Amino acid sequence: MPVSIVTANLDAEARKTVTYALRHPRGRYDNARTSQLSGIPSSTLYEWRRTAIYVPDFGDETPAAWSYRDLVYLRLLAWLRQGGMERHTAADHVGTVKAQVAAGREIQYLYADRRTLVVGEDRTSSVTGESLLPFDDLQGLLSTFDLVAPVSELGGKRLSRLWAPSLIRPSSFTFISPWVMAGDPCVERTRIPTASIHAVREQRGLASAEIVELYPGLTSEAADDAYLLERRLRGLELPDNAAA
Repeated sequence: MPVSIVTANLDAEARKTVTYALRHPRGRYDNARTSQLSGIPSSTLYEWRRTAIYVPDFGDETPAAWSYRDLVYLRLLAWLRQGGMERHTAADHVGTVKAQVAAGREIQYLYADRRTLVVGEDRTSSVTGESLLPFDDLQGLLSTFDLVAPVSELGGKRLSRLWAPSLIRPSSFTFISPWVMAGDPCVERTRIPTASIHAVREQRGLASAEIVELYPGLTSEAADDAYLLERRLRGLELPDNAAA
């Protein structure tokens, strides 16, 4: 099954921020936004939560909500399932990784076959064969999620691929921080959610120049980029790496 991934290059400050976010429940997303940012269909999220395959950090609240680190671990679970690992085995492995990271363990290496997920602080020479994962470190889960021909549990019979953006730099003029606007994508160097740009354009019919007047410091290029990101998240437009 073909897969593709765009690696996120993290500087030291971004790596520090993300590491802390993976150890604590930061950010907050409803089911629809979790689906858009994790790349996992809403129906699958509901089923995984209902059957305790993956329990979100804020699963006991009403309504239930998901954290930033939930987005990351949901992607890991999806990769393992797409690669053929049995769902309860995959769920157990993801739960173990989540617990180890929360306890402060530094994880730099990941390798998986159909039965086992190998987790380490550095590369190991004891594994053989091709990994189920298209990356070999935890940071790869923060990169653009692009899963081709997913298994039926992930919507494979209805969807030809699953896509979601980088969880650090979703597009050229946007960023995600678990500490800014509850982790929702925002225009770079601002606290303007990209969802707000989409709303004023769709609901009020404002052009980019008019949106810029509403938000001092915003450029037309950034407004257009934020709007395009939201259309991609909503499945209204193909992302660049899926356009072919």
